[in-house]
Amino acid sequence: MEIKIGVTGSSGFIGKHLVSALRGRKNVKISCFDLPKNNLFDLNSVRKFVAIQDIIVHAAAVNRGSDSEIIAGNVIATYNLISAAIKRSGKKTKLIFLSSTQVKTDTVYGLSKKLAEIMLQDFSRKHKTPITIFRLTNIFGEGCRPFYNSVVATFCHQVANGKKLTISNSGQKIKFIYIRDAVKLILKEISVQRKQPFCLKRVSSSNIITVRDLVRLIKSFKKPKASQRLKSKFHQDLYHTYLKQ
Repeated sequence: MEIKIGVTGSSGFIGKHLVSALRGRKNVKISCFDLPKNNLFDLNSVRKFVAIQDIIVHAAAVNRGSDSEIIAGNVIATYNLISAAIKRSGKKTKLIFLSSTQVKTDTVYGLSKKLAEIMLQDFSRKHKTPITIFRLTNIFGEGCRPFYNSVVATFCHQVANGKKLTISNSGQKIKFIYIRDAVKLILKEISVQRKQPFCLKRVSSSNIITVRDLVRLIKSFKKPKASQRLKSKFHQDLYHTYLKQ
């Protein structure tokens, strides 16, 4: 039986990796919903998109721009998706929402993600709509953009191009998640049938390193035969990210 999966933000860092992984699966039909062709503020387009999906992975997000652009891109866009899913007759569309640990901060981006989470939980409980929220943190990997997606990408880019690194809070410990590991969790959730309609998953990882040690490790990648000295999968994942900068 064919399963229809829609992905918003499929041209973004996480979306690209997810779509690539889905394309390797049998009996899966993928629909991508992205700018400039598609717009989450165009209600007619959103309804047509939702109407043919069994599952939607909402990876689209706005973390740069004015306050109003960030709020609209994360809250109103999400509202349009879920309201279209509720109004769909027959089988309910399952929604997987990619959130962020930034919900714990008082940044506009973090607050907008938090508001979207609250809204989705309320929708799910009122309408019995199946919704899963992944609260992700510090995702890195091949294809992430320096000075945008991840500090890992930024440091890799600076080291690979011989640029000076300026770091603060060098002793701070940060927890990282490799993009392919995150995608595996999303793929697993796609096939899960939950008893309760709402689920919040705080995605964690054992990949913890200080900023100082992260910089030291990435700098070591420039040395000959660096790949032969990697001690763990985490270090290997960092190295693969470095090679793509």
